[in-house]
Amino acid sequence: MKTQRNILIAATVFLALAASPLAATSSPCTPQQEADILALFALWNRSLATGDAAKVDANYARDAVLIPTLSNQIRNTPAERIAYFKAEFLPKKPSGKIDKHYLKCIGDVAINSGLYTFTFGDGTKAPARYTFVYQKQRDGKWLIIEHHSSKMPKP
Repeated sequence: MKTQRNILIAATVFLALAASPLAATSSPCTPQQEADILALFALWNRSLATGDAAKVDANYARDAVLIPTLSNQIRNTPAERIAYFKAEFLPKKPSGKIDKHYLKCIGDVAINSGLYTFTFGDGTKAPARYTFVYQKQRDGKWLIIEHHSSKMPKP
Protein backbone atom coordinates (compact mmCIF):
# COMPACT_ATOMS: atom_id res chain seq x y z
CA MET A 1 0.00 0.00 0.00
CA LYS A 2 2.81 2.37 0.91
CA THR A 3 4.55 1.62 -2.40
CA GLN A 4 1.42 2.47 -4.40
CA ARG A 5 1.03 5.70 -2.48
CA ASN A 6 4.69 6.61 -3.09
CA ILE A 7 4.30 5.90 -6.82
CA LEU A 8 1.19 8.08 -6.94
CA ILE A 9 2.97 10.91 -5.13
CA ALA A 10 6.03 10.65 -7.42
CA ALA A 11 3.83 10.64 -10.53
CA THR A 12 1.88 13.65 -9.29
CA VAL A 13 5.08 15.60 -8.55
CA PHE A 14 6.54 14.63 -11.94
CA LEU A 15 3.44 15.77 -13.80
CA ALA A 16 3.24 19.00 -11.82
CA LEU A 17 6.88 19.80 -12.56
CA ALA A 18 6.53 18.86 -16.21
CA ALA A 19 3.70 21.37 -16.57
CA SER A 20 5.35 24.08 -14.50
CA PRO A 21 7.15 27.16 -15.81
CA LEU A 22 10.39 25.65 -14.48
CA ALA A 23 10.20 22.92 -17.12
CA ALA A 24 10.12 25.55 -19.85
CA THR A 25 13.28 27.25 -18.53
CA SER A 26 15.37 24.08 -18.30
CA SER A 27 18.59 24.43 -20.22
CA PRO A 28 21.95 22.74 -20.42
CA CYS A 29 24.33 23.84 -17.72
CA THR A 30 27.16 26.12 -18.78
CA PRO A 31 30.70 24.87 -18.18
CA GLN A 32 30.92 27.25 -15.20
CA GLN A 33 27.65 25.95 -13.75
CA GLU A 34 28.87 22.37 -14.20
CA ALA A 35 32.08 23.19 -12.33
CA ASP A 36 30.10 24.91 -9.56
CA ILE A 37 27.70 21.98 -9.17
CA LEU A 38 30.51 19.43 -9.02
CA ALA A 39 32.29 21.66 -6.49
CA LEU A 40 29.20 21.40 -4.26
CA PHE A 41 29.63 17.63 -4.19
CA ALA A 42 33.33 18.06 -3.35
CA LEU A 43 32.37 20.41 -0.50
CA TRP A 44 29.86 17.85 0.84
CA ASN A 45 32.45 15.08 0.54
CA ARG A 46 35.04 17.16 2.44
CA SER A 47 32.49 17.74 5.20
CA LEU A 48 32.14 13.93 5.51
CA ALA A 49 35.89 13.72 6.11
CA THR A 50 35.57 15.97 9.19
CA GLY A 51 33.52 13.29 10.96
CA ASP A 52 31.26 16.08 12.25
CA ALA A 53 27.59 15.42 11.49
CA ALA A 54 26.64 19.08 12.05
CA LYS A 55 29.22 20.17 9.45
CA VAL A 56 27.74 17.69 6.98
CA ASP A 57 24.24 18.97 7.71
CA ALA A 58 25.41 22.55 7.07
CA ASN A 59 25.30 21.62 3.36
CA TYR A 60 21.52 21.07 3.58
CA ALA A 61 18.66 23.57 3.69
CA ARG A 62 16.80 23.47 6.98
CA ASP A 63 13.83 21.58 5.48
CA ALA A 64 15.87 19.44 3.08
CA VAL A 65 14.83 15.84 2.53
CA LEU A 66 17.48 13.14 2.84
CA ILE A 67 16.71 9.61 1.63
CA PRO A 68 19.94 8.01 2.86
CA THR A 69 21.96 5.08 1.59
CA LEU A 70 22.19 3.15 4.85
CA SER A 71 18.77 3.74 6.41
CA ASN A 72 15.14 3.09 5.56
CA GLN A 73 14.07 6.27 7.39
CA ILE A 74 13.62 9.49 5.41
CA ARG A 75 15.18 12.44 7.24
CA ASN A 76 13.74 15.94 6.78
CA THR A 77 14.91 17.89 9.81
CA PRO A 78 18.40 18.93 10.87
CA ALA A 79 18.15 16.72 13.97
CA GLU A 80 17.16 13.66 11.93
CA ARG A 81 19.89 14.20 9.34
CA ILE A 82 22.53 14.82 12.00
CA ALA A 83 21.44 11.67 13.87
CA TYR A 84 21.78 9.62 10.69
CA PHE A 85 25.20 10.96 9.80
CA LYS A 86 26.46 10.69 13.38
CA ALA A 87 25.21 7.17 14.16
CA GLU A 88 25.00 5.39 10.83
CA PHE A 89 27.20 6.93 8.15
CA LEU A 90 30.16 8.89 9.51
CA PRO A 91 31.40 6.09 11.81
CA LYS A 92 32.20 4.15 8.62
CA LYS A 93 34.59 6.96 7.57
CA PRO A 94 33.13 7.37 4.08
CA SER A 95 34.70 9.08 1.13
CA GLY A 96 32.65 9.49 -2.05
CA LYS A 97 33.78 9.59 -5.66
CA ILE A 98 31.46 10.41 -8.55
CA ASP A 99 31.72 7.76 -11.26
CA LYS A 100 29.18 9.22 -13.69
CA HIS A 101 27.08 12.35 -13.42
CA TYR A 102 24.20 14.04 -15.23
CA LEU A 103 23.59 17.72 -14.55
CA LYS A 104 20.56 19.94 -15.10
CA CYS A 105 20.27 23.64 -14.45
CA ILE A 106 16.83 25.19 -14.00
CA GLY A 107 16.97 28.76 -12.80
CA ASP A 108 18.05 28.74 -9.16
CA VAL A 109 17.86 24.93 -9.00
CA ALA A 110 20.61 22.51 -10.01
CA ILE A 111 20.30 18.73 -10.16
CA ASN A 112 23.24 16.36 -10.01
CA SER A 113 22.27 12.71 -10.56
CA GLY A 114 24.38 9.69 -11.31
CA LEU A 115 26.54 6.99 -9.85
CA TYR A 116 29.08 7.27 -7.07
CA THR A 117 31.17 4.92 -5.02
CA PHE A 118 31.88 5.24 -1.33
CA THR A 119 35.10 3.88 0.07
CA PHE A 120 34.93 3.29 3.80
CA GLY A 121 37.68 3.42 6.40
CA ASP A 122 38.01 -0.37 6.41
CA GLY A 123 38.66 -0.38 2.66
CA THR A 124 35.26 -1.72 1.60
CA LYS A 125 33.44 -0.03 -1.25
CA ALA A 126 29.75 0.61 -1.86
CA PRO A 127 28.59 1.69 -5.32
CA ALA A 128 25.37 3.69 -5.21
CA ARG A 129 22.99 5.82 -7.25
CA TYR A 130 22.39 9.40 -6.20
CA THR A 131 20.47 12.58 -6.81
CA PHE A 132 21.37 15.89 -5.23
CA VAL A 133 19.00 18.79 -5.81
CA TYR A 134 20.50 22.16 -4.91
CA GLN A 135 18.81 25.52 -4.62
CA LYS A 136 20.52 28.89 -4.60
CA GLN A 137 19.55 30.75 -1.44
CA ARG A 138 18.92 34.48 -1.09
CA ASP A 139 22.45 34.96 0.22
CA GLY A 140 23.83 33.31 -2.94
CA LYS A 141 24.85 30.10 -1.20
CA TRP A 142 23.78 26.79 -2.77
CA LEU A 143 22.24 24.26 -0.37
CA ILE A 144 20.98 20.72 -0.82
CA ILE A 145 17.18 20.63 -0.75
CA GLU A 146 16.78 16.96 -1.76
CA HIS A 147 19.28 14.11 -1.55
CA HIS A 148 18.51 10.53 -2.48
CA SER A 149 21.12 7.81 -2.36
CA SER A 150 20.64 4.08 -2.72
CA LYS A 151 22.99 1.14 -3.04
CA MET A 152 23.26 -0.37 -6.47
CA PRO A 153 21.14 -3.46 -6.83
CA LYS A 154 23.04 -6.69 -7.05
CA PRO A 155 23.42 -8.02 -10.61
